[in-house]
Amino acid sequence: MLANKLEKGDTIGVLAPVKALKNYDKIYLEKATTFFENLGLKIKYGKYLFSEENYCAGTPQERAQDINDMFSNTEVKAIFTVKGGDMLNGVLPYIDWNNIKNNPKMFLGMSDITVLLCAIHQMTGLITYHCNDYLYYGMKELTEYDKNEITDKLFQGNGVIIPFDERIFINVKAKITGKLWGTNIISLLKLIGTPWMPNLDNAILFLEDYYSNITQWNTMIEQLNHSDNIGNAIVYGYLYQIQCVENNKYKIEDESLKIKPNIPIIKTNDFGHKHPNAIIPIGVNIDINPDDKSITIVDDYLN
Repeated sequence: MLANKLEKGDTIGVLAPVKALKNYDKIYLEKATTFFENLGLKIKYGKYLFSEENYCAGTPQERAQDINDMFSNTEVKAIFTVKGGDMLNGVLPYIDWNNIKNNPKMFLGMSDITVLLCAIHQMTGLITYHCNDYLYYGMKELTEYDKNEITDKLFQGNGVIIPFDERIFINVKAKITGKLWGTNIISLLKLIGTPWMPNLDNAILFLEDYYSNITQWNTMIEQLNHSDNIGNAIVYGYLYQIQCVENNKYKIEDESLKIKPNIPIIKTNDFGHKHPNAIIPIGVNIDINPDDKSITIVDDYLN
């Protein structure tokens, strides 16, 4: 199930399904809104952007209702999440999945929003999108990569995941095809054992995380491996703790091969925390080609 491409004049909704904004975030929110308005879009805010309860922007029921209302609002074409956080899995029992099926539209975010990106596709078949959170577009000087991703993917629906810089290919001897799932590993693990966990048979996992050291990474990869949810290949994005804080003291690709020696691994900097991000459709089939080091989206992901 596909949403429609964005066009000038469309309205995008902005939600806080996890953490609320603080007063000091208002300037970033305003700058992000200016960025999207300059693209010709209109903005509609959710109810709980600055509401906080139990460390979150409202109760699980309130946050779920805001999501449900935004999907049922015929004025809204796409839904951006304002930021990530934690505890998003609390909203899952209260999501109206039939409402989403009846009102397909873009749903975008990253970090803990992975919980909903995967659960929505698993429960409804709607393609969702890993994307910078809304606040990111007002917090710093945007790179041309980030600006291009919005127009290239959301307005035009182009099918190539553009490399940010060099990609490293390991154990990739021929083209690999599979279904893309991801991207935040901790959030994906929250779904194991629940009705919202995707089937990762024939999957290509796009994985990243914020503050996880190599021991934590190895533990999480072991868990995926033990649960038979490691898929056909792993594409690692930008790993903030390992690459920035620890300056690649341990290389994730080498460590992962100790756990699963023959698994194909691609290391990129195409997505991740505190870094430019490719917009990545969750639930599409992709081809990974070692000859030209390309990652290509096989399926249509927008109408």
